[in-house]
Amino acid sequence: MKFKRRFPYLSNALLYLLVVILYGALLDSSVNAQETVNTFPMFRYNSERTGRVPFAGPSENNITWSISSAGEIWSSPVVGADGVIYIGSTDGNLLSITSNGKVLWAFKSGDEIFGSPAIGANGVVYFASVSGRLYAVNPDGKTKWKFQTTGAIHSSPAIGEKETVYCSSYDGKLYAVAANGKLLWSYKTDDSIMLSSPAIGKDNTIYIGSWDKRLHALNQDGSLKWRLETESKIDATPAVSDAVVYIVDMNGKLYSVNFDGTLKWAFDLGSRSHSSPAVGADETIYVGAQDGNLYAVAKDGTLKWKFKTEKSITASPVIDANGTIYIGSWDGNVYAINTDGTLKWSVKIGDPLLSSPAIGSSGMLYVGCVDWKLYAIGQ
Repeated sequence: MKFKRRFPYLSNALLYLLVVILYGALLDSSVNAQETVNTFPMFRYNSERTGRVPFAGPSENNITWSISSAGEIWSSPVVGADGVIYIGSTDGNLLSITSNGKVLWAFKSGDEIFGSPAIGANGVVYFASVSGRLYAVNPDGKTKWKFQTTGAIHSSPAIGEKETVYCSSYDGKLYAVAANGKLLWSYKTDDSIMLSSPAIGKDNTIYIGSWDKRLHALNQDGSLKWRLETESKIDATPAVSDAVVYIVDMNGKLYSVNFDGTLKWAFDLGSRSHSSPAVGADETIYVGAQDGNLYAVAKDGTLKWKFKTEKSITASPVIDANGTIYIGSWDGNVYAINTDGTLKWSVKIGDPLLSSPAIGSSGMLYVGCVDWKLYAIGQ
């Protein structure tokens, strides 16, 4: 597999992660104040990061349009209440795109963007780059403020009460930044936070995974509530349901954790995972793995089914109002899967899909690709 560009800036740790993912791919040849029913404002849809939306996705596999950036798209798209799509690219640009595929503006950050943006209640777009800088950009594409961390950022911000922005960094810290761009607090884990993005429960508890092999639960003031030991490093983003928190470690163990930090159960996927779990309305958990399978695990921790793609899955699934699960694979296909694990439809993009899909209220699905393009799929 050859990508169109190289990554000379990457640290040894990230190069190691990319090698692991590439090797596996080749080997396996609740809605809070930030959300409304007509928006997909952040990675995994909501601040709980459940990956479940209250509207239907596309019933057909038509590629309606695609637009090109000048770099690979690992970032996952988000959608504003006005239907405008925002996505980052490794060319360093955050793109603002209309629902019919027209670029409104490109905000140049000056460094590669891997994480997804997040849209605030006031329309401000928050995103970060590998320079370690967190940006707040007004809807017209003008800078509102910038905040500098001490490590690269590959994760995606979450937005909590009072427009507080939570963002994790490779320096091992979770930052809480006020709506005016000033630091409220930071919390230090014992190792890097590479890809895990913060999740926020309805009680305002903040959850983050780290390479220190722990899931951390923090109070709103940044103090530690509890932390749970896992068997391996964590790249996944936690998902907070009505009763428990779900997290997957890099060895592919899925954990169900009570709100007091005690383990409810753990399920071994049998394969490495960098995918984040999605939680269905019936509490079924869906997560991808490096063996190319999308796993469906019941709320009691037993396997319901698995759906096999031709190569690794590192993206995270999204679930629509009908329970249909959408996921992209390194085999270059986007899949729509029924709740019983059967294929509804698939569409061939061609190149690996590391971007996780987003669904707009019109039923259109958006996903980025390493071929430098953002795709719109639907009627």
